[in-house]
Parts: sequence; C-alpha cells; structure tokens
Amino acid sequence: MSEKGQRLRAFFTDRRIALIIRWWAAGAIYFFLGWGTSLGSQAAILDFVFWLGTAMGVFNMLIINPVLRMGFNIGPDSKISRGSYALSQRVSDYLVEVIKNIVIMFIVALIYVGINSAINLAFGLPADNISLPGEPILFGVFYVLVWSLFGLITQRITDSFQARRK
Repeated sequence: MSEKGQRLRAFFTDRRIALIIRWWAAGAIYFFLGWGTSLGSQAAILDFVFWLGTAMGVFNMLIINPVLRMGFNIGPDSKISRGSYALSQRVSDYLVEVIKNIVIMFIVALIYVGINSAINLAFGLPADNISLPGEPILFGVFYVLVWSLFGLITQRITDSFQARRK
C-alpha cells in the first residue's frame, strides 16, 4: 500500500467513520422531516424539536447504533451480546436515548437561533429574519458536535463516579 493510502487509512479510524455515519443520518432525518413534511414549516419550534428528536432517537437506537456496533470496533462490550440484558433496562435505555436526542435537537435549535440572532444584529436586519435556515449538511455537523459533547460529558461523569467508588 502506498504512503498516501496508509495515511488515509490511519485518518479514517472506526470512530471517525462512525461520526461521518451519524452526520449523514442526522442530515437525512432532517431532510426527510424538515423539508419533506409540514413539521419544518410550522411556527412552533418546540413541536419540530420534539418530533425531530424523537425520530432521531428511534433511528439511532434501531438502525445507527446496531450498525455501528456490528460494523465497527466501537462501543462498550455491552450485556446485549452476552444475552443478560433485562427488558426493563432495554426500555429505560431506549427512553434515555430518545430524551437525549430531544435535548440535542433543542440545543441545535438554540445554536441556529443564536447564529441567526448574531447575523441579524451584525447586519441590522429585522429580528424575525432567518438568515441561516436549517439545512441537512450544517444541521448534521451541529448534531454530531453536540452529540460528541454529550458523550464527553457522560464519560467524565462516569469516570468521576468510578473514581469515587475506588
């Protein structure tokens, strides 16, 4: 293999490929719900955030997470593979996944509101002007950034609790 091929292979680790897949999935869900349904044209942003977060949570837990677990060398060694995963634990994990995605969508919506407010303030535009509307590519970038930030925060909290127990 050439040196360029080795550098490419070293750059595209399993984790980076998984982030690209998550970026694509977030953009696809936004494309189908934000542009393909009437949810995207509603004035009530909270309805859109709730349904987009719910759809992204269900899509993550049923399609993206299993594909990434089976296709790449990422994720913790879970009890699912050993068959000792209780139904109540699975249901609570699914509920947490949906709630997490709703919160992520709310934060992404706040990012868009902040960017649009800053643009409107900088250029003297009316406050209700939307200079940067939602679109799948940038939405996917914001989603992956916030999702990664949630993962880092969760890991730090878990590490601190484990350090306290020892």
